[in-house]
Amino acid sequence: MARIYIPADVAMLAHLAEAGEVRPVATVHAVTAWLTGAAPGADVEDLEYTAFADAATASVGLLAGQVPRRVVISADVPEALVIERAEGTEADFEGGVSLKQVAAIHVDDAAAAEEIAAELASGSPDLGLIEANVLDWYAPEELQELLAALALGAFGMSRP
Repeated sequence: MARIYIPADVAMLAHLAEAGEVRPVATVHAVTAWLTGAAPGADVEDLEYTAFADAATASVGLLAGQVPRRVVISADVPEALVIERAEGTEADFEGGVSLKQVAAIHVDDAAAAEEIAAELASGSPDLGLIEANVLDWYAPEELQELLAALALGAFGMSRP
């Protein structure tokens, strides 16, 4: 099995809850052979965090017209379905990820959402400011409650 990090948005989380599956809309991120070679002796957790952070950055590109919260879905999938790119943490993944394969869901909190909204509205967002925010961790079993809280604006923003 391989752990992949899927850049996502709130709409994709809603689809995951409704359909029980989500399909990545862009490349996924993973601990690749390139990353391992670029950081010899690095701790596995550090390598995983690098791939996760790259997915969080990639999720910014999905936010136009969406709830301004980065979302990353961490999932364990068959290794044979993950095709690494030549460099970096990007990988191609064809197919869907079922809710059973999801290891964790990561979402920006309300304060981060406000900062991200302001950055996106500026016309030239500073990715460094956006990336400085730490995404909150949710268990897959918490997906319905997370979506309900987002819909109610309990995290400071309501869904469009």
